Amino acid sequence: MKRLIAAIAAAAIIAPLPVHAEADLFYICAYYGEDGNLVDAVGISDAADDNEMKSRLDAYAPIGSAEARLFRWNTALAPVEVPLESNYISGADSIGDTKDGTIKAPNVISEMCVPSFWTAKQNDADKVIMTESEISALNRKILDTPATNTNDLANQPETYNGRQMADLNAGFESPSGLYLNGEPVPESYYQAIRDNIKNAPVTENMRIKYGFAVNRTVMKAYPYSDYLSDDPSDPEWDNLVSSGIFVNEPLVIYFTTADGKFSLVKSVCCSGWTPTEDIAVCADKAEWEKAMDPEQFVVVTDQKIYLEPSADSELNEKMLTMGTKLELVDDYSGKVAYRLPWNNYVVKMPARSDDGSFYQKTALIPANRGLSVGYLPYSESTVISQAFKSLGNRYGWGGMMNSQDCSSFVREVYRCFGLELPRNTTWQAATPVDVTDMSAMTNDQKKALLDTIPPGTILIFPGHEMLYIGKDNGLYYTINDVSSLVSPADPAGGVIRPRSVILNDLSTLRANGTTWLDNLTYAVVIK
Repeated sequence: MKRLIAAIAAAAIIAPLPVHAEADLFYICAYYGEDGNLVDAVGISDAADDNEMKSRLDAYAPIGSAEARLFRWNTALAPVEVPLESNYISGADSIGDTKDGTIKAPNVISEMCVPSFWTAKQNDADKVIMTESEISALNRKILDTPATNTNDLANQPETYNGRQMADLNAGFESPSGLYLNGEPVPESYYQAIRDNIKNAPVTENMRIKYGFAVNRTVMKAYPYSDYLSDDPSDPEWDNLVSSGIFVNEPLVIYFTTADGKFSLVKSVCCSGWTPTEDIAVCADKAEWEKAMDPEQFVVVTDQKIYLEPSADSELNEKMLTMGTKLELVDDYSGKVAYRLPWNNYVVKMPARSDDGSFYQKTALIPANRGLSVGYLPYSESTVISQAFKSLGNRYGWGGMMNSQDCSSFVREVYRCFGLELPRNTTWQAATPVDVTDMSAMTNDQKKALLDTIPPGTILIFPGHEMLYIGKDNGLYYTINDVSSLVSPADPAGGVIRPRSVILNDLSTLRANGTTWLDNLTYAVVIK
């Protein structure tokens, strides 16, 4: 009987199907054998809901099938009279639902691409998870946990051996397999970097300096201005970029290169070389500490905002990224750069004088920009809302190209609540919070765990991390800033490079043919 039903269904699905605009979703179930080849396919357009559809498909399973994969297709967008064969099954899923005008990952529909879809699934999404004092205490614990590799900037050794530090930094081995403007990087390029470090104006007994970043900038492993890519045809990847730096981010400063163009610095989460022109040096530690901890402040809550055009080149359309913290002036009277401050936030921006010293400028940020007075309350709803503000933004390894990578995306979301997470995936897995090691779990055990964890949980597998946001129709979804993956709709198509913040589910494949679910190693719940 099953074979007869399957044969009838197969005949119907391969025939051209007229598609009507008023239809909603057309369901396709493809049945595959042990060898991975397509055995049969079944389509249903009149199921009342997903549960009815699944129960009906159970009856269709043909002899010789070992696996059933479900696909959903919005019929209002499908071409009229398309034969529903195996290539169509793959094509339908790889395109995804585009009724809002955007292309999506497999198994993602337009309704999922707004925070309310996911917050509506939670019983108490607005409940505060941690208070500001609890967050402050956790930040202290993170600093005190060596495996997080975070830096307690206020308690760094005041003196250091500059000669020794310069020699150590100049002694790096030349990286292999990198390209500059499509050509292999010559050894002379690396030697020039070594010389620039080795000939730095250093002594054996030097004092650290304190300062702030005046621009959104990056740290790199070595002091150089170019992008050194790992592919001659792909200039948008540089493994030697270490971390993005926020405007007004506090820094400890060591010494500059011989040409003065780069400074060796340390932030709370990383250390490396940063353009000197992006840093302002405080007169002393007291000035630095006062500017670092204002009584009132605002936090940027949009993924990026820009100041208004100005004749002041330092403030003209300056970019501020999510998590940037600025001092707020709420009792200001008079003009700011020829403007009254009505319906604007008055803030103090870090600035760099001609001699490199730190001072502050008063600036205006329009009320329509995404700012919070003080940190946002830390709840499931705010985590989801903040994460979705980056949806579709480009990926940038280490923060290159004014962007984020997977772990900096997570860091920026959590900075809006006052949390200072470690820089990369391994270090975040060492955060002294509720961390579950999933490396020895079966997939069923992982799913059972996923059913209990809250949205905003950091999910990690080697080389990547994502924010878990919830479950829908039996699939587990994440939002993440991803460089490469394999589409489950076209596993034979090989690695593709979204290089964007995307919404996808854990059936997504890695290059080795296993799913993201297969590879999960840690679940990090920040509480």
